[in-house]
Amino acid sequence: MFNLFDKKTIQYLALAILVVFLIEFIFLKSNHVIWIIICGVVSYFSWQYYYRQEYRILFWLGIAGMGMTLLNTMFFRVLLVFPILWLAFYIYQNISENKKEPDPIQFGEEPLEDKEVLYSNQWFGKQNIGEKPYHWQDINSQTLFGETIIDLTQTVLPKGEPIVLVRHLAGTIKIIVPYDVEMSIHHSVFIGSVDIFGYGDDQVTNRVIHYQTENYQKANQRVKVYTTMLAGKIEVSRG
Repeated sequence: MFNLFDKKTIQYLALAILVVFLIEFIFLKSNHVIWIIICGVVSYFSWQYYYRQEYRILFWLGIAGMGMTLLNTMFFRVLLVFPILWLAFYIYQNISENKKEPDPIQFGEEPLEDKEVLYSNQWFGKQNIGEKPYHWQDINSQTLFGETIIDLTQTVLPKGEPIVLVRHLAGTIKIIVPYDVEMSIHHSVFIGSVDIFGYGDDQVTNRVIHYQTENYQKANQRVKVYTTMLAGKIEVSRG
């Protein structure tokens, strides 16, 4: 179950807040960071002489200045919604656990099979698809913050063009491809780094990247990969 007070969850949330503020300060050319630094410096040096009344006043003025500056940032207002959604999800999980699982809805007479899925969508954390051998399923996964590892060497890829679709808000995506399999990858990222078979860039900003191995169109064994992330790294290697 999702743990509201899990240490890793809090760390990922703090990282997300830092990333969001950096996006505003760097890419939107906000001058809020200047005022935060000024107020922070005032508070820091005033703290050294906090025993004197005039410096106590300066210290709290600096703290108040930083608080007011943060409240005026666009992304900070957006992030105020996060704890509310977080708490609502936690309450919903506790309520849903006590409910009886509903019967499947059937809209027609044609029978459908409920197939077991190897992976799950995650809010936070690490997911490793391929720690042990598995039967192939097309992958459609999404995660807020964390790391997703997909090892294609632990399965037998079907003929045709199997699909891997991964969406991340922030984190790392690692894909391991067998040596005898050709690959096509479409990657969309706002800010991050790319390493695909040794090709890529450490500083990619707001780009869509498409790499394809030389014999992809003629190959019997091939896989198509689509990945999307706001901030983070994608790494594709042979294994």
